[in-house]
Order: sequence, then C-alpha cells, then structure tokens
Amino acid sequence: MLSHRVQNETVPLVVTPSEIATGRAVTTSEGGSSPEKEISPFPGLYRYRLGDVVEVTGFYKSAPQLSFVCRRKLVLTVNIDKNTEKDLQLAVERGSRLLAQTRTELVDFTSHAIVGEGGQRPGHYVVFWEVKGETDDRVLQECCREMDLAFADHGYLVSRRCGTIGPLELRVVEQGTFKKILDYYIGNGAAMSQFKTPRCTSNQTLLRILDRCTVRRFWSTAYST
Repeated sequence: MLSHRVQNETVPLVVTPSEIATGRAVTTSEGGSSPEKEISPFPGLYRYRLGDVVEVTGFYKSAPQLSFVCRRKLVLTVNIDKNTEKDLQLAVERGSRLLAQTRTELVDFTSHAIVGEGGQRPGHYVVFWEVKGETDDRVLQECCREMDLAFADHGYLVSRRCGTIGPLELRVVEQGTFKKILDYYIGNGAAMSQFKTPRCTSNQTLLRILDRCTVRRFWSTAYST
C-alpha cells in the first residue's frame, strides 16, 4: 500500500497561471479571502478539488479557520439574476421555518432553473423538497412564497417585479426520492462517503427522477399584481 498524507491547500478565486500550477498553502491565506479547498496526496502530483468555496474567517496558531460559503460555479440564473448555493440555502431556511407549525421535517432539497421562452413563457426557479410528516397545503404555499421573497439578488428582484422571471415553483417529492438520487450516483461510481446532494442540477437523469416523484406543486404568490 502506498503511504500518503492529506494536505489542505487553497487556490484563490482570482489566480495567476503560476498560482494555479503551484497551489497555495492555507497557512498563507489572508483573512477575508475566499479560497477553494483542495486535497493533495503526498507526491503532490495530483490535486482533488472538493468544489467548495470557503472563506478564511480568522486564524488559530497560524492555522486558518474556514467557513463554508458555497460550491464553486453553482449559480441559479434565468435572466440577469445570479444566486449562489448560499442564497438558495438562506431561502430554503426561511421557507422551511414554517414547517415547524405542522411538525414536519425537511429531509433534503435541490433546485433547477428553467430558462423560459421570452415574454410568453418566462423562466423560473424550481425548488424540490422532500419532507417527512403530513403538511397542510396552505403551509407549503406560504413556504413557497417565503422562499421567493428571500432571494435578495438585485437582478432577481428586478426580473421578478417586471415579470421577466416567473414565480418560484415548489415541488414536493415523495419520501425516498433523494435515496434514489444517491443510488444513481453510487451506481455511476461515486463513493457514498463523499456524496453530497447537488443543490442545483441540470442533470437530465436527476430531473426525470424528481419529476416522476413529484406529488405536489405550488407557485409563489409573491410580487403578484
């Protein structure tokens, strides 16, 4: 068995070609920067990017303290809007608070941006929820509205108000849906220990699974005239 060690490194989001080639040790990161986390094996010949954007929030004995921001390049966008995984997470947290009223638990979620066909059929965000427990439709309708209102990106707000982005859609999927997604990834070679549910997807196989498992749909009433 080859011996190896794991070395945490980061690459700044804005880098020079030489920095990309060499990487950057986390102990040299500056507070307030947002590097991308990597793992390197002992020989240093290969680097495995985890795909997460983290922020250096401080230091402890010269070691950086990292805070998760989002997955790199994950952006929900339909028009001039740009929402990251962090924006989506905040929206889901705001909407799911209402589930406590019915003792319902949010099991998992993902999303998809549907690009529209001009003014006749504007694009919109679709958020998929798997919930545990019985939930009243009125509560889920309000959850949908709260999520829509939670996106604070200026491009999204302007587009929603002028109608170039349609109302957010909440789709509730049957229990076990995200287990099917996990099974799909494992069946295609992913390791269970490293699997993370994609928070935004355009994977057609995943979308077919989600569509087949959708049991209820709700449309946001936010920004209604």
